[in-house]
Amino acid sequence: MKSHEIDQLIRFGATDRARKKLKKLAIKPRLNCLRDCIPMVKKSGAHTKFFAENFRVELGAIMMAEGDLDRAEELYQASKKNK
Repeated sequence: MKSHEIDQLIRFGATDRARKKLKKLAIKPRLNCLRDCIPMVKKSGAHTKFFAENFRVELGAIMMAEGDLDRAEELYQASKKNK
């Protein structure tokens, strides 16, 4: 799944479909795709709402790790354990 595909699904209002496609991915490919989606987060209100409701933990881990996917995965797993 590419970031432009996610962008198109959100623009057309198919947020459930975009969420399901991303959630089905394993953690590494999901983090990789979400890293590419970071510039889109502030693109529109629909984009901001989508990412805030569904992927705030993953995006937070990527930003804290400064784009390093291995470190982001560790942070994500640690946050799941702390819940």
